Amino acid sequence: MCTLTVVPLPGGRVRVGFNRDERRDRPAALPPRRWRAGRRVAVLPIDPPSGGTWLAVTDAGLLLALLNVTPPGPAPPPAAGRSRGEVIPALLGSDSLADALAAVERVVDYLTFAPFRLVLVGSGVAADLRWDGSRAMVTSRLVGSGPLLYTSSGLGDHLVEGVRRGLFEDAFAGPADGWAAAQDEFHRQTLPGREHLGVNMTRADAHTVSHAVVLLGPDGAELTYHPDAPDRPAGPVTLTLPFAPVGAA
Repeated sequence: MCTLTVVPLPGGRVRVGFNRDERRDRPAALPPRRWRAGRRVAVLPIDPPSGGTWLAVTDAGLLLALLNVTPPGPAPPPAAGRSRGEVIPALLGSDSLADALAAVERVVDYLTFAPFRLVLVGSGVAADLRWDGSRAMVTSRLVGSGPLLYTSSGLGDHLVEGVRRGLFEDAFAGPADGWAAAQDEFHRQTLPGREHLGVNMTRADAHTVSHAVVLLGPDGAELTYHPDAPDRPAGPVTLTLPFAPVGAA
């Protein structure tokens, strides 16, 4: 249950927005912190139940984001109980997007996880690895081709995809110099009377619990974490991370 947008900006920059939706009884996340993974350094918020995360950016210039997947039809057999929050930490030592995708095949046992979508952004490419409980598929797209949307819902991804994509296409119909503001407005959108379908969603058992923005530049990244729904006041936390040459010791 989340919504992720990847938006190219002038100067080779990429801006990523992430609404995290969670059950109301789930403990609040811990704010972003630095995390060392071998010779790499990452910045990421922490999910207390798993000790893992749904979003991270590393000094290799690599962003990783994780969304749940809820396919239509009967639910797949239950996984072995491992939290999907463990997936990203296992990849943080990667030196590139290609290295991270190769690491997935080495270190992630798909059958022990419920369905998920892993999105990786780096070197002008966005790779989308989708595990639906029966097979894993990877799709790659150039980031500069236009804004990208990934979204999910515990009610069924197919129920929200069309509605949120319509809002997304309307939001980014204007010129590229307004896309950063359009992205912020998109992530704040609620749908009165259909609140469970909104990008900034709410329903009896779940709601949008945080909003994060990551700005990837040529030399470093900035992660701003807003510990509540994006239309509610909260004290944001911002951390910066300079990039290190890929493969640097």
